[in-house]
Order: sequence, then C-alpha cells, then structure tokens
Amino acid sequence: MSRETIYSQDVEYEASVSLETNRIPDPYHYFFKNGKLYSPVTNEPVENSITIYRALNEDESSAFQKIQKWFVESEEGMVVWISPPHPERSPNTKIIFSDIVYELGSGKKLRNRAVCIGLTPNGCVAFARRLGFSGAISAEELRASPLFLDKISPDEFIDILAEYTQKQARIIKSGEDFIIKENLKARIALGYPAPIGPYPSSCGPALQSAFNVMFGNSLNISEAYFDCPKCHKAIPSGRGITTCPHCGAIKEDYNSGCD
Repeated sequence: MSRETIYSQDVEYEASVSLETNRIPDPYHYFFKNGKLYSPVTNEPVENSITIYRALNEDESSAFQKIQKWFVESEEGMVVWISPPHPERSPNTKIIFSDIVYELGSGKKLRNRAVCIGLTPNGCVAFARRLGFSGAISAEELRASPLFLDKISPDEFIDILAEYTQKQARIIKSGEDFIIKENLKARIALGYPAPIGPYPSSCGPALQSAFNVMFGNSLNISEAYFDCPKCHKAIPSGRGITTCPHCGAIKEDYNSGCD
C-alpha cells in the first residue's frame, strides 16, 4: 500500500481541487484512534468537522456515522457511498469507494478513493443495483444509505466502475492514483501551480456537509472564503492564494483580485 505524505492544508486543498476538476480519483486515508475515524491532516475525529444545518446534511451525517460504526466493528470489507447530483452539492455524481486496510506502524486504516462521474439521479440508483442492491430506494434515500459490499471484491467493483469511467477505473486498479497525488502535492509544495481541468469543482463553503468532509478530507472546512472575481466560486481566505483553483484567474489581472 502506498504511503501517504501529509502536507499543509493549502497544499492538500489545491491538490483535491486539481484532481476533481481533471476527473482523476482522489485517494486518501483515515486512521483509527479512540474508537473513531481520524483525519491525518487535522489529527482530529472526522466527525468534528461536520456541521448539520438542514435535512440534507442530517442524511449525510447519518450515513457517515454508519460508515464509522462499520469501520470500528469490522476487520475487513468495503463500502461505497454515492452522492447524486444536487443544487447544494454538485451537478455531478460523487462516489467514495472505501476499504479497510492495514499498515505496519500505523495499524488499521480506511482507504478512500473519491471519483466524480456524470450519472443522473436515476443512473445512481441503477449503479447501486449493479453493485447488488435490490431494495426499493430513491436517489435521495441512496445519499443516506452507504452500500456495504460483502459479495463484491475491490477488483470487481473497479470492473463495474469501468463501465462508467474507464480512465478513473484504470488509474485506481493500477494504484497510479496515489502516485499522481503524491507527485502533485510535492509540486504544489514547491510552488508550481496546480493544473485546473475543465470539470466543475464542488470545493467551497458547503464543505461542512458530511459527504464533502468525507470526499475532501484534506480541506479546512471551518475557514472563511471569498469569491473569485471571475467565476465567483469560493476560495479559502488567509492562504495567500493568488490563482483561483477553479478557473485559473490571477489576482493581478483584477482590481479586487483573489487574496
């Protein structure tokens, strides 16, 4: 298993945005401590970062608690969490594929891969059925219902994912996703700009939701944001970011700029 290097939160943030907008899987781990899932970036329980302020967040928070309980009680296994398109989240479907792994020196971990694909709400339900789910469920109910897969191996899941996104499935199956992210974070830490792709990013003030905390584990969701003067999407304040991670706008090109 590839060892993950943890960088500062601004580096982790820019890397996650770059991967998402380029439709490259975003891999990361959570570790086990005091009976909970912990983020290696904040060294705090993941659940501490979740804010509940509407029904949508309550559904996602409930789903996260189910995943955490399963992780604590299980020695092995896999779970898939699907977030259908929603105006308060993203125009795209997000999927987190997680399995329990072990690493010498750090013990039990939850290995996560986050991917974005262009599924409709009905397509999300159909995808769940491809994974073996047989009950009656709507797309929004699916958001609150992680799929614990005991009859499908990680390789079998990746083969199913390849029917929807060959590129991302291939990257995951080869293990290249961890290598891509490690190289990207190192380049960002050295001062190189993160490449922004053509797809939309969901990173912004709504990150307090349980799904976005789980999806973007490295993001500092408690900080303040300001709007990019070009695309008007949210950018974290106080990090000295001068290039918009969403559209590439440069501070010097605008009077108000990004700061």
